Amino acid sequence: MEHIFHTTEFTVNQLIEKIESGELGLPEIQRPFVWSNTKVRDLLDSMFMGYPVGYLMLWENPKTEKVKSIGTDSKSYDSPKEVIIDGQQRLTALYAVMKDKEVLDSNYKKRAIIISFHPLTGKFEVGTPAIKNNHEWIYNLSELFTSSTSSKFIKTFKKNLEEHNIILTDEEEDMIDVNIERVFNLNKLYKFPVFMIEDSADEEAISQVFVRINSAGTPLQQNDFILTLMSVHWDEGRRSIEEFCRASRIPSTGEATAFNSLGIEISAQDIIRTVMGYAFNRARLLYAYKLLRGVDLEKKGVVSKDLRDKNFDTLKAKLPDVMDVTNWHEFLKAIMNAGYRSDKMISSGNAIFFTYAMYLTAKYKFNAPDKTNKALASLWFFYAQMTSLYTGSFESVAESHFTALKGFTTFNEYKQFIAARVNEALTDDYFDITLPGSGQGGLAVSGSGNNAWFAYVAALNILDRKVLFSTSNLKVRDLMNLGIDGKKKSLEKHHLFPKAYLKGLNYPDTKINQMANYAFIDWNDNIAILDEAPSIYYPEICKGRTQKEINTMEEENALPHGWENMSYEDFLEARRKLMAKIIKQGFETLKSNI
Repeated sequence: MEHIFHTTEFTVNQLIEKIESGELGLPEIQRPFVWSNTKVRDLLDSMFMGYPVGYLMLWENPKTEKVKSIGTDSKSYDSPKEVIIDGQQRLTALYAVMKDKEVLDSNYKKRAIIISFHPLTGKFEVGTPAIKNNHEWIYNLSELFTSSTSSKFIKTFKKNLEEHNIILTDEEEDMIDVNIERVFNLNKLYKFPVFMIEDSADEEAISQVFVRINSAGTPLQQNDFILTLMSVHWDEGRRSIEEFCRASRIPSTGEATAFNSLGIEISAQDIIRTVMGYAFNRARLLYAYKLLRGVDLEKKGVVSKDLRDKNFDTLKAKLPDVMDVTNWHEFLKAIMNAGYRSDKMISSGNAIFFTYAMYLTAKYKFNAPDKTNKALASLWFFYAQMTSLYTGSFESVAESHFTALKGFTTFNEYKQFIAARVNEALTDDYFDITLPGSGQGGLAVSGSGNNAWFAYVAALNILDRKVLFSTSNLKVRDLMNLGIDGKKKSLEKHHLFPKAYLKGLNYPDTKINQMANYAFIDWNDNIAILDEAPSIYYPEICKGRTQKEINTMEEENALPHGWENMSYEDFLEARRKLMAKIIKQGFETLKSNI
C-alpha cells in the first residue's frame, strides 16, 4: 500500500492553522458535528493525560475547486490541498474549543461547546451553571486557549480566587500553574499521527486503510466517498442535498419543502440512491462512486476525466428532478394511496427511494401519464414493502430492476414489467398459505408489528375501513395523520383477547402478542374495555347495533363471526385468514387502478 499513502504527524496547532487558512478543507463527508459535549470533554482529558486519541486520515487533493471549511470565516486558500477523510469530529471539536467557534449540530443549528477545567485537580467537565458560579473552575476553556499568554491567564485566575477568599497553599498554587500551562500548551505539544492518502488512491484502497488503522471508529460507507467527490467537484450539488435533507426535518412555515405529513426524514444517502437509480440505472453505491470518479464500468481499469465530467453533467441535470418539491410530494401521494400514511408503518426506507427512482424514470423517460404513474408506484411500493423486497441483498435486487428499465423504450414495457413482477410474487397461494402462516413475512408471529401487519393496516386504509368498535364514522386513515394525536395516542392497538385474561389462562407473551390478536380502536373505547373475556365485553360493545351493523363491522375488521366465543387458538387461525383476505382486497384495489 506504500504507493497510495505516507505517514506523518502534525501538532494540533499545525492542523488548526491549516483549517484556518483553508489549506485543510472539510468536505462534509458524512455528517455535521454530532459529538456530544461529553465526548469533547473526554477527548481533551485523554490528550491532557497524554493518551493516544486515534489517527487522522487526510486525502491529498491538489486540484480541487472549492470545499467547505470548518467555521464561517473566509479562507486564504480557495483550493485546499487536503481534505479530512477520518477525524472530522475530533478536529471540529478541537477547532471549536481552541478558537472559540460555534459548530453546526445534526439539525444544522449553531451551538457552542463549553468545556470546563478544574486547575487544582486537573479534572475536565461539560460546563454547567453550577460550575460557572464556582470560581475554582475555568468555566470555558476557550478563554484560556484564546489568551495571548498562559502566564497572564494564570495571574488573572489566581487574582479571582483571592477576591473570592479562596486561599491556596504554595503547593496548590504550583499545581494550578502546572495544569493550566499543560492545557494551554496542548495545541503546541500534542501530536496526531496522520495517514496522508494520495489523490490517485481509489475508494477500495482508502476503505482498507481506514478499516485497518481505525477499526474502532465509524466505518466510511460508499455514500461518504460519493459526498466527498461531490464536495470536491460540485460543492453546490452537495449543499443542495444537505439543505433538502435538513428541510425534511423542519415543519414548513409557508411554501412547500421536503417536509411531509408522513414524517419521512431524508438522508443524503437516500437522495444518492434515488438519483443514481433514476439518472444512471444503478442501485449499487459502489458503482455510483466509480461513475463519479470517471471509471468506465465496461472497460476494466479505465478511468477518464472526460467520462467523469460527463457523468457529473448527467448528475447535475437529474438531481434537480429528484429534489423538486412538487415531484417529491406528488410521489408521496402514491405512498399514501398505497395505504401507508405514516413513517412508522414503513420498515424499509430503501423501498421509498428505489420506488421514487422508478417513478421519476417513468415520468421523464417514458412520459407516463401522472395518474397511471402514481397508481403503478402505489402498487409497486405496496408489493415491495409487504414482501420485504429491499432488505437483505437489496442492492442486487434493485440493480436487476434498474438494468431491466434501462432496456425499455416505451411506457407500456414499463407497465408490463411492474405487473409481471408483482403478479409473479403475490399469487393466490401467497395470500392463502404464506401470508396467514408463521414463515418470514407471515401473520403468525408476535411482536409490535411486521410487514404483514403493516400491509393489513395499509389495506384498511385503501378500503377506507372504519375504526373498530367506534360508534362514529371515524376511519383508520383519519387517525393516522401527522399531528392529530394529543398527549395520548388517538389510535391504539388493542388485544382482542385481553392480555390479563390470557395471562390468567397461562399463555406466554409470545402467544398473547400475536399479530392476529391486535386491532386498531379509538382510545376512548379502549379505556372502557378493561380486561374481561371477549364473551363478556363484546356483547356490551354491540348493544344498540343492528345485526347487520355488527356483521359489517366484523367483516371490515377481519373478525370471524362468533369470535367472542371461540377458543383463543381457533380465533387466531381464523382471523389470520381473514386478515390475509383483507390484504388481498387492498392489493386487488390497487391493481384495478393501473
